[in-house]
Amino acid sequence: MNDFLNSLPDTWMGRFAVENFWAWPLLENLHFVGLCALVGGLLVIDLRVIGIGPPKNIPIKPAMNLIPFVMIAFSINLVTGLFFVCANPSYFDNIAFQWKCALMVLAGANALWFWFGEHTKLSNLPDGVDTPMSAKVIAAGSLALWAGVIVLGRLLPYF
Repeated sequence: MNDFLNSLPDTWMGRFAVENFWAWPLLENLHFVGLCALVGGLLVIDLRVIGIGPPKNIPIKPAMNLIPFVMIAFSINLVTGLFFVCANPSYFDNIAFQWKCALMVLAGANALWFWFGEHTKLSNLPDGVDTPMSAKVIAAGSLALWAGVIVLGRLLPYF
């Protein structure tokens, strides 16, 4: 495993991020914009499903239409994150990064549970009808997991 990790800076992604003085700031900004779009979309969806805040007045179908937007934002963060890891594989030694990755895996499992377990039911709900408790649990879990990912991402430089 160490040989693989030590080879990452020699990949085109690692070299691109390190050898171009503008690449790292560009990647950081894309990562931040992707995160804002991801969390913004999830806030609308999850708060609507839970039934609190201003999103509770949004019909459920338009809220569900944000899912592709959230997936694109996640993809931006995944790709930019891969650039960071290739440029600096020592992230794998960072406990905050390890926990961040674990929470992202759990958030992904939660998203799959939502997609395959609740999405179709929610998309067919008439406007104004409350969502089932199972969907609310998934939405609350999503918010908690992504909050943890954000906090751990901010803690990376300190561990």
